[in-house]
Amino acid sequence: MTAKHNVGVGFSSLVDSYTAGKEAALSAIDKTGGRTKALLVFAAMSFNHRELLAGITSVTGTITMVGGTTAGEISPEGVSSGTVVIMAFAHDDLEFVSGIGQDMSADETACSVQLVNDILGKTAFDPDASLMVFPNGMGGDGLKVLEGLQHLLGKDFEITGGYLGDDERFESTFQYYNGKVYRDTIVGLMITDPEKKYRRGIGVRSGFTSIGNSLVCTSSDGNVLKEFEHTGALELYKDFLGEERASRLPGICLEYPFGIIDKEPSGRSASLFQLRCGLSVDHEKGTITLAASIPEGSEVTLTTASRGDIINGALEAAEQAKKVLGGATPEAIVMFSCVGRKLVLGRRVQEEVGVVRDCLGPDVPVIGFFTYGEIGPVDKTIKERLSAKFHNETVVLWVLGKA
Repeated sequence: MTAKHNVGVGFSSLVDSYTAGKEAALSAIDKTGGRTKALLVFAAMSFNHRELLAGITSVTGTITMVGGTTAGEISPEGVSSGTVVIMAFAHDDLEFVSGIGQDMSADETACSVQLVNDILGKTAFDPDASLMVFPNGMGGDGLKVLEGLQHLLGKDFEITGGYLGDDERFESTFQYYNGKVYRDTIVGLMITDPEKKYRRGIGVRSGFTSIGNSLVCTSSDGNVLKEFEHTGALELYKDFLGEERASRLPGICLEYPFGIIDKEPSGRSASLFQLRCGLSVDHEKGTITLAASIPEGSEVTLTTASRGDIINGALEAAEQAKKVLGGATPEAIVMFSCVGRKLVLGRRVQEEVGVVRDCLGPDVPVIGFFTYGEIGPVDKTIKERLSAKFHNETVVLWVLGKA
């Protein structure tokens, strides 16, 4: 059986929502010979989402479905906007179980616990399974989502995903779950491989590097950053940026994110970070609001990257995923890339997807989107770095390979 029969990708750039959904679904389902078991669906904010899903389900019926809105779509067509992309999985020897958690912005942790409980109510817990999650990208602290997931699944359980977007409006996002449209939820797909016939390659890299400084976070309240070294966080950040760049706050935050220095494991020279991007600033209070919290006591560095560095970061993520796959043949690539990368790359954004496909195989089906935050382990090849983390400005790749 060839890889294309197990995975199909559909794409539509039609303006009419129902027709676009139907076209993309027909294309994806057709490539699997109609055997589809689960769907990932990512789409632009510009659609009428109920109509879009009605078009999809007119083809797919009650097939398990998760996904949502984006800040740009990724498919074999490259990077697109105003489009819908669908990946259909048809593996007879894999199990796909979806789940949903509600009211994310009220309590991110409780919402993610609800999602896991929903999934585990439908399937037995398998510590070797993989969970892909798609939270409301405007739903609060990304770190608290992970706390809830890992509380039930364990610290080293494989979790990847992307925070859903809204075409850079930064107002509200939609989630798709089994043919219906939701707001303020987390949707997820658990993928289980009972016969251990597959491997999953995960790559997480940004291309951003430290500018050499190091600061300790001495005061934060959730995802509001108050002080570094007992000095106002915004004041220090402005000093670093200089007057001209500081005048471009908060947009300039995309170019100079904070990096929480990952100290583990001891003795290794490679310094890795979990990046945190400022979303807004409060000039009166001197604070910076981030996409996820920086815990007090964390050692933080300021980082930056050129367009070339960012593209190289995507290549490093692909190489890392390939290394984890070992000799397994890639059958599907799911790519989460931060909207900040897209904005910094500008006209070079297609190159990011290009280097990933060149590395993992230009004919391997690919789907993904530009996110408001990414989830993945810092390095799956190192035991101490198996635990999934929240990232900004980063590429996370999930690659399914046949052993």
